[in-house]
Amino acid sequence: MSEYIPRVIVPEGYRGKILLVLVRHAGEEIIVLRSGDLWHREILRNARTEIAASGLTDAEVEQIGGAYLTFVDSGTIEIGGTSEEFGRCDLDHAADLIRSAWPEWNVVVR
Repeated sequence: MSEYIPRVIVPEGYRGKILLVLVRHAGEEIIVLRSGDLWHREILRNARTEIAASGLTDAEVEQIGGAYLTFVDSGTIEIGGTSEEFGRCDLDHAADLIRSAWPEWNVVVR
């Protein structure tokens, strides 16, 4: 399944909400990080649409919690905060996912 779904979708320079999402399909589970909207529930809706469009139409897609991400300067990404609707995600896990996508950046959990 992970060959169909990118683990992290965050554009460089992003400043906004992120959501950890659990995807289950055919006995496999992965956690992915998504960004890109003013509301965490919209990020979840977009993630469901994205995963269905990848061909996994029967996958279960659930939120695990949200936070806020900021590309602070040319070398630092900060993660902190929470989602009022879904609660705080595991910030350390979110940071690990960000590090995998942006290994040259310093990722700081606040």
